[in-house]
This record gives sequence, structure tokens and C-alpha cells, in this order.
Amino acid sequence: MGDSFGDIYGFAHPHAEGRAMSILEFAATDLATPEVIANPYPAYAALRPYSPVPGYVDYPPGTVPGVDEPVVAWALLTHEQVRDAARDHQTFSSRDPLQEASDAPTLMLVNTDQPLHSAHRKVVNTVFTRSRVEAMRPWLVERVGQLVADLPAGREIDAVHELCAHVPAVVMCKFFGAPDSDAPKYERWANAFMLSADLTGEERNASNLELGGYFVALCQARAEALAAGEKPGDGLIDALLLAEADGEKLTFEEIVRFCITLVVAGSETSMYFGANVIDALLDHPEAAARVRADRSLIKAFLDETLRLTGPPQRLFRIATRDVQVGDAQIKAGDWVALFFAAANHDPEVFPDPERFDLDRPNANKHMTYGLGIHYCLGAPLATLEVEVMVGALFDRFERMERGPSEPVPQTATLLQHSRTRIPVVLHEKSTAMTAPTSTESVNVRTTRTMYAAVPAGDVETVMANIHPDIETYYYGTDDVPYAGTYHGAAGFGEFLQRVGTSVEVLAMDPQLIIEQGDHLAVFGHLKFRTLKGTEFESDFAHIIELRDGKWFVFRDFANSALVARVFASEK
Repeated sequence: MGDSFGDIYGFAHPHAEGRAMSILEFAATDLATPEVIANPYPAYAALRPYSPVPGYVDYPPGTVPGVDEPVVAWALLTHEQVRDAARDHQTFSSRDPLQEASDAPTLMLVNTDQPLHSAHRKVVNTVFTRSRVEAMRPWLVERVGQLVADLPAGREIDAVHELCAHVPAVVMCKFFGAPDSDAPKYERWANAFMLSADLTGEERNASNLELGGYFVALCQARAEALAAGEKPGDGLIDALLLAEADGEKLTFEEIVRFCITLVVAGSETSMYFGANVIDALLDHPEAAARVRADRSLIKAFLDETLRLTGPPQRLFRIATRDVQVGDAQIKAGDWVALFFAAANHDPEVFPDPERFDLDRPNANKHMTYGLGIHYCLGAPLATLEVEVMVGALFDRFERMERGPSEPVPQTATLLQHSRTRIPVVLHEKSTAMTAPTSTESVNVRTTRTMYAAVPAGDVETVMANIHPDIETYYYGTDDVPYAGTYHGAAGFGEFLQRVGTSVEVLAMDPQLIIEQGDHLAVFGHLKFRTLKGTEFESDFAHIIELRDGKWFVFRDFANSALVARVFASEK
């Protein structure tokens, strides 16, 4: 097995009698120690052969150590066991009676079982959509570009709190229509709720109450404004107050709980996801150099980071019936901890699991975002935030390296695996090579708006940014339904209609824009789904000429051979 858990930490397993065990023995109680929380993967490897392992003692989120009692749970550590339990939501309930009995708000969706879960998620899905998230891209590129532009070059900074914490916090403020000045509160509340902050029980309780009160007041103000006839804004709270699915709406309390869930799950997890990606860029310079040279590899880099060091390590469930898992008989009422991070390191599914492999073919099969009905609703948002952050760092800085200070691991809870401090030194590109996003030309900003509007299905925005006399060229064979030349705004509308009746544009990512006067060359990556359900990806090159800030000529050089093969295969 190589270096075992005991080799590193020196613990012994107290329950070894009568069992054929490995050279050194371990207990599930060791999992909650600071030393193991800092680096849990050797422990998972040592305990996995004996999974499910009894006696794991820890706290669910929202509970208060020192006030609430910890739970004692079975630890599931193999990919198969975690996968099957995550999918079997009837046997393994997500309700958390400790949190329900505490002063902390019960999390929306996360701690809800069927049939209420599906009813709630159906309503939330009407407003928290992938297209809504993707439509934020132009704003996010500009806002994160400003954050990165404010970072000092040439001296040590803490990447966690000087960058990674700010990105999800300002996104939350944007979602809720709150001022950026509220962003530090979101980080503080999330750290307290998710147990990663070093607080007393009284301080943690006070933070949870403050968090709840904040969103009660914010949601109440928007509800009263809408009731008084104010036109709905584009914020998430207004959308939630008005959302309806199958005649069902969320109650006021449920809307407050969803906002709280988004903050505590989104702010901290995304912060640590960003921190782990920066760690990975520093630890794997060859892979980082490949991504810097080819931005289409960012998604693969993020997936492998989520697999190798995804922040959420485990979530609790409660067995609703007696069930056999492996060699263990789990009784109704027993607590069970699903260690998604251990599943991500199972060599039966991910060969050589401790190696960072940018070309790992199944890296996107990681379970960091969960599985089944509780798959993370915020996964697209977290991925977008970190993708944009990495792009902004590459755009401004030539390279980054570890600072002279030591990084500090997070050792308070296995809810999140990361570091609380990552010292880095950023080295700026020459002035001639860098231009902060905030200083982009009107032509580039218009073009970014167009690339966000297309996958969002925002035809109105697209048509508002084209010249009435636009010429459109798609270079492809007859197998591609929308290949051809189109004249004027009506022709461009016909082009969009043909695309829309042939494929669903899932993503349109402009990764490099070269500007010369009113001419742009745009290189990027597309993801499509045909109406028959075939998903495919393609690089693209677009040549665009603008007049008066609007698209005047659009030439589309997608990978037409690939696109043609996809359509031909469906005939």
C-alpha cells in the first residue's frame, strides 16, 4: 500500500482483534483529528479496505461544537458504497435532526428529503438556471478582472483571503442585490456555519442568528416592495418570490433558507475550490503551462483538481431502515458519513489516484459535487467563478510562485479540505502584453456580451448588438443545417433560428480575443447538444468586424468537419 496512515501519523487501530488487517491499524475516530484533516488522503487509503468503518465522530454543519453533541457515524469510503448510498435517498435520509433542533437555520434542499425536495428544487430550477449563471459571465469577467488588477505584483500575498474569498462573496452580493460592502459578512457567516472558523459556541450561535436575521430583513424588504407594485429587479430574491412550478411557490421561510444555503454552501466552498486550484497551479507547473497556452484545458484542470482535492470531503446521512453495506449491518437510525473525497481517490475507479493527471479520461466523474437528487445546484456557478479567476490571473500575470511564508492548512473540519492561507508572489507581464479587463474596448465588451447571450437564449440582446446590414458567413458542408451566407439583420435572425432548431448551445467560451481597430479575431470553445441528444464540443475561430460598436461582419470557422460528422451520424 505504500506509506500507510500509521506511517505518517503514528496511530493504531483499537479494533483489530480477529481481523486480517494491514501492517498498521487505524480507527475512524482518527479522521476528525487536525493532523488528518490537514491531509486526509492517506487515512482514506488505509481505512478503505475495511469500509464501512464504525465510530467516526464529528459535527454536521450548523451545529455548535461545545454546545451540541457530535454524532457517531459509519464512514463509507469506497467509490461503490458512496455512489450507491448517494443515489439511494430513500434509505439514506438527508434530514438533520441536530440542525433542526439548533438555533441555526435548516439548509434548503441540502437537508430536505422527497417528495418535498423535488417540489422545492423544481421551483428553484426555474430561476437558478445554467443560462442565468452563464449570463453573468461578462459581468464576472469584468469584476474579477478588477479584483485581479488590484493585486500587487512582486511581493507576497495571501491568495485565499486577498482573492479567493472575494470572488464568491461579490457574486453573492450581485445575486442578492446587496452592496459589495456586505461581502466580508458573507465570508464570516459561511466560515462560522461550516465550522471552519475558530469560534466559541456563543460566537458561532450569534453568527448564525445574525445570518438568519440579515436574510429575513432583505427578503422582507423585497417582498414588501413587490407587493407595493414595484417592478421586479433582476436579483435572485425577486425571482424566488415570484417563482412558481406546477402551481407551487416557495414560502417566505423557504426563500430565506435558500438564500442562507446559497451563502454558506456557495461562499466558503467556492473560496476553498479557488484556493485548491491555485495550489494545483503551483504544484503542477507543467500542467499549468499547458492550460495557460490552451485555455480550452481549463475545464479539465478544474475537474482533476475537484477530484484530487475537492473541498467538500463528506456529508452526513441517516439510515431510514436496516441495510447491508459491504460487511456491515447498518441499523435504522444510524448516522452514515459519505466520504465523497475518499471515493474520488478509489484506485478501482481512478488508477494512480494520488497523481494529478490533466489527461485523466474520467476526471469529470468525480463526486465532489455530489450525486443523485442532491447533486450540487451551484456547481455551474462555482466552476464559472474559478474558471474566470484563473483566466484573469493568466491574463495579467506572467507567472506565480510560492511565497517565502508557509501555507496554513485548514484543520478545523472535514467539511472542507483546503488551506486557510496560501502565500504566493505574482509576477506581472510587461505593460505591452497586459490590459486589465476593466479597460477593454467597446468592441470587445460588445463581443463578450454576445457570447454570453447566445447560450442564455437571450435573442433580444443578440439582435440589439448587430448592425442592420450585417453579413454572416458559416463555413461548413451541406450536412450542417445552418451552413451558408446570410444578409442583413433578417438573415442573421434566420441564422440564429436555424442554429436554434438544430442544436442547443450549452457553452460558448471566447478564450482569446485579438483586436485590431474594428476587427476582432476570437478563438474559443463551444459545447452543443443536438435535438436528438448528442453532445459534442468544438474549438472555433470567429473573425468579426464591428461598425459603431455593433457586429457588421461575422465569419464563423468552427470545426465544421466535426460538426458535419455529428449531423451526418444522426441522419
